[in-house]
Amino acid sequence: MRPALGPSSATIWLTLTGSQALSFVSLYYSDVDHAGHTFGPSSPQVDTAIARVDSMIGRLMDGIAARGLSGRINLVVVSDHGMADVPPDHVVFLDDYISLDDVDIVDAAEIGQLRPKPGRLEDVYRKLYGANPHLAVYRRADVPARFHYDNNPRITPLVLMAELGWQMTTHARYASRKPSPGAHGYDNQAIEMGASFIAAGPAFRSGYTSAPFQNIHVYDLLCHILGIRPSPNDGSLDSTRAMLR
Repeated sequence: MRPALGPSSATIWLTLTGSQALSFVSLYYSDVDHAGHTFGPSSPQVDTAIARVDSMIGRLMDGIAARGLSGRINLVVVSDHGMADVPPDHVVFLDDYISLDDVDIVDAAEIGQLRPKPGRLEDVYRKLYGANPHLAVYRRADVPARFHYDNNPRITPLVLMAELGWQMTTHARYASRKPSPGAHGYDNQAIEMGASFIAAGPAFRSGYTSAPFQNIHVYDLLCHILGIRPSPNDGSLDSTRAMLR
């Protein structure tokens, strides 16, 4: 259900005072993500969803202006990921290469997480590694360091990564649920995984265009604007400082 955004609804939160005053308000619109998964990112349905969300953000901005808050409110619009087209025949079936009796599949889509049964790790790895040109297969310790995905006990012994625009599954899963025509979760260096960042308000420079940065840095930026100390994390204000006044 979409919230009704306008001067008489969401923006009233920003006028609260005293003990009810709010320092941070967040809203999430699922329209574009839902349309991208259902119809693919290049679909006209995604264009329609973008226009609808653009209209809702416009109503929010109109409400902020109507209440005389434009000089006080920092408005930050972000997306959390991009979206890639997935053709219906771009599917890797894991059980074409291994016996499903040898593994527990924790997840299998753009990223695969496999927990081989005791004593089956090396055999499963050997059968999967290099078996399909659209599938990268790693032991947990060998996952590329830039993913920061190798030192937590919840990470499975085998990590699989599908090529952009491909998904992995099993024949049984495919029969009950075919892959979506749009997906994310691929290598974050792919341009299709890029996300949007748009900001305006007293904290930000006007007319400034930033170089691309990783979205892990948004947290430190918001903490700086709010005047609070960020918890330990992998982000840094250095990547966004230039956009501030």
